[in-house]
Amino acid sequence: MEIIKYNRKNIFDIPDVLVEFFDDHKFILFDIETTGLNPRYDKVILIGILYVENNDIFIEQFFCHNSKNEKKLLKTFKDRFNDFDFYITYNGGNFDIPFLNRRFLKNDIDYKIDPYLNLDLCRIVRKNQKKLGLNNCKLKTVEKFLNIYRKDTISGAKSVQLYKDYELTNNSKLKEKILLHNFEDILHLLPTLNILNYIDKDEIVTNIPKEFKVDNEHRFRIIDHKIDNDFLSVRGKLFGELKQDYVFYNQSYSYKLMKKNNEFSFKIPLLNINLYKNKSYTYIDLDGLDFVKTNLSEMNQQERNKYLIKAGKHINETNIYNFIKSFIYHILGLILNKNV
Repeated sequence: MEIIKYNRKNIFDIPDVLVEFFDDHKFILFDIETTGLNPRYDKVILIGILYVENNDIFIEQFFCHNSKNEKKLLKTFKDRFNDFDFYITYNGGNFDIPFLNRRFLKNDIDYKIDPYLNLDLCRIVRKNQKKLGLNNCKLKTVEKFLNIYRKDTISGAKSVQLYKDYELTNNSKLKEKILLHNFEDILHLLPTLNILNYIDKDEIVTNIPKEFKVDNEHRFRIIDHKIDNDFLSVRGKLFGELKQDYVFYNQSYSYKLMKKNNEFSFKIPLLNINLYKNKSYTYIDLDGLDFVKTNLSEMNQQERNKYLIKAGKHINETNIYNFIKSFIYHILGLILNKNV
């Protein structure tokens, strides 16, 4: 097993939505090559990762000269992978992550990649395929849409056959073709992120992992939320030590944080406004929320719009996300007796 490393200047722009929501979190792009499609029998023989640091692109490829060395490859990758908070894949939710987790288990490696922390670009593209005018959702089709062209011409299936031939012959040219295929998959995935510039921001936000650090010992994860009549209901999980249950109710809002499973939930009141021509608007009802110093009536339109979570049938996921994050930081700051 060997690790091949490259670095070069980054000439690609990261979409603003990722810069905004990933903030200071470290993220990684990765892609795997295998000996087939069935993780029960087939093996991982190559994993490529890419990350950007100080405006430089770093690519590392973990390559098995023989598929019998898969366990060493997986252990080496695992140790490196743990350095990152989130990951971005193309169809990784359906293939790469389940495949890797099955192979970790098969090799008696006590590790599992958390699919929650994965932003699967393919899922977002698939939901917007018609809007984008794409014939299919293959990575190379999206690259063509964005005028991205690669030197690599082989398919994933061809790469599988090339590796079988490589194991038999140890031909360095075959190795170069396999590595190039994986290299260009991850290298071109970076500018392919710009497909997000053609997609509604609220659509993207629904797919972004929502996990944040409170401090060095605690982090929280938003599992789901829903607009339920006159309330915004939120459910999540706190990672870290909790000394007791915390339950709070008042006329404005309520929250629960339970020690047994570290799960939290809260309900926030909503203000529904119906205007002429059946137009309706739903805001966070700020009356009684002690961490917001002013109410909606005292704000100008721009400030008020930050708390607009639904206009007609359109749900403003970005505003919901920002409010939930602020509210959780406030509550956990009180509970943990820390300034966050």
